[in-house]
Amino acid sequence: MMFNAALAALKGVGAIADGEMADWTNRMLVALGEEPLEPVPPGTARLISFGRNGAQSPERPADPPPESRFLALVPADEPDRPLAYGGRIQILGLELYSDKVSVNWRLAPLPDPQALFAAELSEQEPDLEGLSDDFKKILRDKLIQRLQMQRRSLTLIDDVGTEFRSTGGGSGGGGNERRGHSDFSPGVPAQATQLSVRWDELEFVVALPPNRDSA
Repeated sequence: MMFNAALAALKGVGAIADGEMADWTNRMLVALGEEPLEPVPPGTARLISFGRNGAQSPERPADPPPESRFLALVPADEPDRPLAYGGRIQILGLELYSDKVSVNWRLAPLPDPQALFAAELSEQEPDLEGLSDDFKKILRDKLIQRLQMQRRSLTLIDDVGTEFRSTGGGSGGGGNERRGHSDFSPGVPAQATQLSVRWDELEFVVALPPNRDSA
């Protein structure tokens, strides 16, 4: 914009002619590594604006992402199950949206981390030799926390082979329970009739309602 304003000012005081404006504009574009402009009919004005990196600004902003529409909340089959390493998992329901699936879950009581991460804790034992009990506990707790953050227990599949990818989620809790949600994209295709939520070795079947896309 500053470049265009400078050219207009020079033209206004008679320092350059109409034909020279296009020439100077093309020189600037070439200096910035851009293609020169196509010739325009005499007397036609053309406005060129540049971004911070010197590139031409797009003619229009990008289209906003499509609206995420809520379609249905559906329950899981036998939603409360015991875990092999202690505790229980409950699949509280699946929120279906036009562009994603959100799985609501609850752990109560919480799994036993000593059983869940027995192999990893055993591998850590040699590094704890000679340390005080308090320091050993600190290091064990830090390892368990890191393993819990890295662990991905929940996956989602349907009966038509859709490749669902995890897009985030969140959880929180206190005492001996934890609640959370895990989001997956894309939305469930219209031809799918059921979803399966897998938490480690457990599988929860979810029958999908018909005509859900019209919600």
